Amino acid sequence: MKVRFGEIPEEGLRIEIRDEAWFPDHELQRTGPVQAAIVLKRNGLDRVILAGEIKTTIAFDCDRCLENYTMDLDDSFKLDLEYTATERLEPEEHEISPSEMDMIYLPEPVIDIFEILNQQIFLMIPEKHLCLESCKGLCPRCGTNLNMETCDCRQELKASPFSVLKKL
Repeated sequence: MKVRFGEIPEEGLRIEIRDEAWFPDHELQRTGPVQAAIVLKRNGLDRVILAGEIKTTIAFDCDRCLENYTMDLDDSFKLDLEYTATERLEPEEHEISPSEMDMIYLPEPVIDIFEILNQQIFLMIPEKHLCLESCKGLCPRCGTNLNMETCDCRQELKASPFSVLKKL
């Protein structure tokens, strides 16, 4: 879904996204419906402020215990989009200001809503997938899930090159 800057009225444009074609189902395992809403507001001739929110549920495998779990994603975001001529997209080297860091420069005055939603869903996902913050993981010897039961493996401390420092 693409929206041209000129199609955005002065009072703004709210879009409820019901089409789930933008969702990266080939990369993420979705377990519930996706709800997305976008609000576009003109800020001058060549700038648009985009505010949106995404809600869905995604399944992951825990990075510590390998159990499958689901995570509710419910987050909002705000982007500042600016249309710039092609030659301005590659300016000379300069130190950028904090306001420029939050700006997305577009080569044409068209906003690809589905592309932005796709990027934002990946930004919402935490880097480390944990079923619980206190997940104990698997025993390194026998592979028992330490969240469910304890194992009989002795936790022997291997000799450390730093053990000499204990004598000081």
